[in-house]
Formats: sequence, C-alpha cells, structure tokens
Amino acid sequence: MARLPWATRTLRGLVIVGVMLGSPAWALLGLGESSGASPGATAGISTLLAADGTPVTGDHVVIEARDEPIVANPTGDQVLRLAGPVNGPASLDPSLARDIPTAFLARQVFRGLTRLDGDLEPVPELAERIEIAPNGLDYTFVLRDDATFQDGRLVAAEDVVFSLTHALDPDTAGGEAALLGGPTYLLDIAGAEDVVSGRSDRLTGLRALDTRTVAIRLTAPRATFLMKLAAAPAAIIDRRDVARGEAWWRSPNGTGPFKVVEWEPGERLVLGRSDHFFAGAPALERIEIRLGTNAFQPFNLYQDDQIDIETVPQDAIDRVLDPESLLRDEVVQTPVFALYYVAFRIDSPPMDDIHVRRAIQLAFPRVKVAEASLNGHAGEADGLIPDGMLGRVWSPTVPPFDPAAAEREIAASKYRSAMAMPTLTIYSAGGGPAEALRDVLQESLGLDVEVVSLDWPQFLDGLARRALPAYGLYWMADYPDPESLLWTLFGADSPDNYVDYRSPIFDGLLREAAAEPDAERRADLYQQAQQALLNDYVILPMYDDIAFTLAKPEVKGLEVTPLGILRLETVWLER
Repeated sequence: MARLPWATRTLRGLVIVGVMLGSPAWALLGLGESSGASPGATAGISTLLAADGTPVTGDHVVIEARDEPIVANPTGDQVLRLAGPVNGPASLDPSLARDIPTAFLARQVFRGLTRLDGDLEPVPELAERIEIAPNGLDYTFVLRDDATFQDGRLVAAEDVVFSLTHALDPDTAGGEAALLGGPTYLLDIAGAEDVVSGRSDRLTGLRALDTRTVAIRLTAPRATFLMKLAAAPAAIIDRRDVARGEAWWRSPNGTGPFKVVEWEPGERLVLGRSDHFFAGAPALERIEIRLGTNAFQPFNLYQDDQIDIETVPQDAIDRVLDPESLLRDEVVQTPVFALYYVAFRIDSPPMDDIHVRRAIQLAFPRVKVAEASLNGHAGEADGLIPDGMLGRVWSPTVPPFDPAAAEREIAASKYRSAMAMPTLTIYSAGGGPAEALRDVLQESLGLDVEVVSLDWPQFLDGLARRALPAYGLYWMADYPDPESLLWTLFGADSPDNYVDYRSPIFDGLLREAAAEPDAERRADLYQQAQQALLNDYVILPMYDDIAFTLAKPEVKGLEVTPLGILRLETVWLER
C-alpha cells in the first residue's frame, strides 16, 4: 500500500483526571495545576484493588493517556543511518540492558507501561490509565486497547507479569543476578528481592486482575516509581518469544515502534517500522545501524555522509563550533544529566584511610579538567547530582584545590608517606580522565597510581562482580531524579553499588527522600545525602557533561533530552 508523503502520527501525553488535593499520592507525584488537573477534582472514580486483590478505599490519583498529534512531513527515502556500539550489543533482551547503547536500541524495539515525555515527565505508554492509592503503595494499570505486539497480538496483563518477573529472575542472566538490568528499576515492587535472590520465582507484588488490568504493590512509597517503569529493563516482552530459547531476542516480537528485520552480529543491525505500534507506524521505514569495526570512528563516518546522527568527540568540538565550520549549523548542544567520576572502595588499601581519600580530593584541580583538559566544553563537577536536575543548582561543599594541605593529609594517614602506600589501581574502559587523575597524583603527591584499561564487556563484568578497588566511569542518569545517581550508585541495597559503600546516615536520608511528598523537602534531603557521601570521600567527581549532537539537515523531529536521545519514532527525513 502506498504511503502518503504527508502524515500525522500521535504519541501519548498525560492528563490527571481525578485526585484529592493534599493527598499523599498527589504530592508524591509532584504534580501541580500546570498538569492540567482541576484543582477541585476529587476521586471516587472506581474501586482500586491492591496486588493482593483487596480493595483500596479513599481518594486516589488517576492518570490517563492523551493523544498529542505530531505532524511529520516525510519526503524521499526514509532510511536513517546510525553507528552503533563497536562491542555488542550482546543481547536485545531489555532485561539485560545495562549500558546506554544497549538500552537505546532495546527502547526502539520494546516499550513499557510508561515513558518519559519531552519534559522528562513519566506518562502512560502501553498503559491507558494509571491509578495510585492514597497510601502511595498500590498502583493499578489498565492497558490500552490498541497496545499490541509487532505481530498484532494484544498485550495482556499476563505479559506484564511475565516481563517484570523475567527482568528480576537470575535465570534470565544465566544465574548471575548482578548481570541483570531489572533490579535497578524494579526493586520497589513487593517480592522483588526474593525473586532476585532466587528465594522465589513469583513476584508477590504483581498481579493480573483480568486480561487488561495489572495491580502492583510497592514495599514503600516511591516518588520515582513511574519514572523507573519507563526504563528499558521494564519493557514488555512476548513470553512466547522467551520460550523459543536463549537467542529469542535476535528476532523478537517487540512492543516498540521498530522491529528487527536483519542482524549480522559485529556487522549491522537493521530495524524496520512496525505497522502495529499503537501510536501509528513511524515515518522512518528503516534504521540501519553499523556495528563492530563498521562503527569505528563515527565522527568520520558522519563527515563522509555515511551516518545521519552522531556525537561530536571532545577533540573535535572546537573545530565543529568554529564560525567557519560547515558543521556548525548541524550541532545541537544539550546539558545532560551525566558525569564522569572515580569511585573508591574504602575497604581497599590505600583508600581505607580517610586521610588518603581527602588528600586526593585536595590534590585534584577540578577546574583544570573542565576548562583546560576539556576545553571548557564540560562543567566542573563538585558533586554527583548535575545542575538542572529538579530545576536546581546543586552547591555541595568540597575541599578546595590545595596541594600543600594534601601533603599534610598523607603525613597524617597511617601510611605517613606516599612511599609507604600500596599502589592505587583504577580501572576504566579506555583511560581518559582516570589517566589525568593518575598523572596529577603522581606529580603532586608522589603516589603510585596505575590505570588499567579494560574492554567494555570486561569492565562491566568487573563492576557487576564488585571486583574493582577503584574505577572511573561515565554515568548518565537513568531517570531525571537524584535518586538515579545517589541511590543507584551508592545505596546499600542497590545492585549498582559497585564499591559496596555502606553509610547508615546516607541510606537513611535516601529512604526518607524516597517517601517524602513535598518536592522542596525531598530535594533538601537529597542535598544532605549527597553531602554525606562527599564527606566520606568515596567519590571524586571530575566533570559534568554537555552533549554536542550532530544531525544532518534532513533529519527532522529529533528530540535530544538531558537523558540523551530516547526514541526515534518522532523522527522523519526531508530529502
């Protein structure tokens, strides 16, 4: 069938249709009159059932999806060309997505109950309606009537139950729970820890009430739960796919706007548009993604007109931004919720001494990294939370650059001198800023520092097994809340706490923030938690990132958010 050159497609928005002002659930979402809700609206809309089937009475929040037309004007060949990961993806099972490239690819093929909109607010996606009880624990999701898999089969409540359980099941990762992506996002659900630990194969907080309705009960109120459901590992998969065997994800029956039509491992991945996506078939007919050696030097590929979207490498930013550059008008500059940092196990010598950890902070010139090493194309990072998150400028207290004070800290340590200290080994995937830290510490303090560069799969494996005494990592927030950095990377019960950091004060502040309904108070608690972490000198923030994204002039509708590019169904080409 011929496709019209002009088309209107719809994506889902958000409308609050019922809530009692002042109720914990209302405040927990952080929604205000700008959401479109009527200030005088009350609930009493339907009987809300908990995951165990018991009725939940009282006023509750009701969130319904709303169509938001997107007008596209595709002309010419609708084939988008990208450079994908050189190593991988190892799998397109969204449950195993633990890095940015894999999560990006999985998100195009699979979708979940919610998504993040252009303002990074969680909105319904495969769900048509979300109801939240006043207790902040019980959620009911009603699936869309047109939410289907790519073969046209309707997504059922049992598919949701299967998918979220699959994302927490160690058997999904060959018995290695540490290799799962799901626990980072789904541990809020009652019974999740039992599934991850292997004590149970049933997620007790998750229940299919009928073919179109799912009830979820949390262990405690969590302001970020709907954000986390938008993550790739919470996507809905076809349980019949998994029954086909371990490699089911090479030709999955997805729930997203694009389907896998061709996959040559290490060569290329081709996605085609799905005619069964609930928001309508995307304008793009194909997405051709280079893999392996074909994806080397993507900036050069972009300049040679072999790919259509790419990130400007650090060493090319000045050249691209030059007024005489032919690429200048193709750059989109976006502050992102991401940073590069080095973290230390405080039970591993020499970082088991707080004086040594403080000395490293005092000896490291953050400003030089942000301004000199990165030519001013990144922000100085004083803490873990990037400025702009929650609309705030975060101003933690950190030691000033003072090499003399750093030497005094070394003298006050149990080692007394740098010569008596064991080697500090920092692992990274490619060196980079970690090597700059090594050079500074060797020159200013005489510390013996070694940087070991691993390939990406080895590095991820070492992190997951918590086998690295110190590591340097570029981390982008998974959802637009400080919890996605503070708790995810250093919470005592987080699967991504790669240095086994434990602090009752830090964890207590995070627990309090997670359940705090007042947005300002919650942000203040995050500020205190971040300061507690910094006062233990477990982390050395090096820089906050700014993304410089190149897109060919014919690429239209591309959304670059502070979390990066999340979706491609909004994109079309005008050739």
